[in-house]
Amino acid sequence: MSNDDVYNSSKSQGSIQNSAFLNVVDSYIRYYAAGSSHTSRAKRLDLEKFVEHLTKFHALSKSEKLKVKHWDYSAVQRFVEDLLSGGEAPATVARRLATVKHMGRTLAEKARDFINPAKDVKPPLIKPPRPKAIDEKEVEKVRKVASRRFEDKDSFIRLRNQTLFEFMLDTGLRADEVRLLKLSQLDDKLEWIENVRTKGKRFRNVYITSEMRPKLAYYLEARDKKLKQFYQKLSPAKNKILPVFISTYGATAGKAETFLMGAKTIWRAVNELTAETALHPHLLRHSYALDLLESTGDLRIVAQALGHSDIRTTMRYTERRDQEIAEALEASRKRKKIRVKKATK
Repeated sequence: MSNDDVYNSSKSQGSIQNSAFLNVVDSYIRYYAAGSSHTSRAKRLDLEKFVEHLTKFHALSKSEKLKVKHWDYSAVQRFVEDLLSGGEAPATVARRLATVKHMGRTLAEKARDFINPAKDVKPPLIKPPRPKAIDEKEVEKVRKVASRRFEDKDSFIRLRNQTLFEFMLDTGLRADEVRLLKLSQLDDKLEWIENVRTKGKRFRNVYITSEMRPKLAYYLEARDKKLKQFYQKLSPAKNKILPVFISTYGATAGKAETFLMGAKTIWRAVNELTAETALHPHLLRHSYALDLLESTGDLRIVAQALGHSDIRTTMRYTERRDQEIAEALEASRKRKKIRVKKATK
């Protein structure tokens, strides 16, 4: 059979085991990695590494052609091991393996006598990075910075930005969840945010602490005054469909979506307030999560509060607690040594 037709035909009736491996690679690249995107370039580099590895693994001379039959489980497994021992990051190795697996899977769909040899090769374990967060001292520092910038009480934008910062830290909402939040989602007592849509397209209710409520109420009064510049008479029904945190730049009365803050505007709002500590909006969510985990010790409560559909996503917040356990064990060992020394005197 013609190797050039591997990815451009129905299930092949011929054998592919003795086919030139490079032809198969070229065919795969033509259909799955021919572009100039970062992903396409990465795939080509991954396969270049794999071809080089296969040649060395089977000790083939320059005159010997690499064939599909040389691509077996042992070769793929060694590929992973050699990359790791060579110092490549586990995440990079996992990506290279994923490319090889994908090529094997797509080839198996086209060649009748081919079974993906990379299918059962396990990727290296990748330890997720511990989410960065801000501690209470940093929070207080940012609040002081915000207060200094808020000396001009007539500035609605400064009030909005300060309230936005406090609100995100208090509720753990994602930046986009805050951006799309409507007034109708706040209950009358400002205790709960109702029906916040998660990434998994589910809904959750989010609690607003008693400390946050008066700050939010103060902001909402200023918000209503600002909106009266656009509405001669703002009815409760019209008000409820408008965003909680509004931007009046380019806004048009009667078009609620024009009052939405942009994603970049939220980023700038938090960044401006925290310029001295260089915080990102998502750090506020991480801080909320870690604080809740430390105070409750219950991972499921944290998962529900954050809107995680899979608790494994929430597990990454335990990394900090593991470090605390390690430090506690070290301290325990030191205390034990001190007691032993005192007992032997």
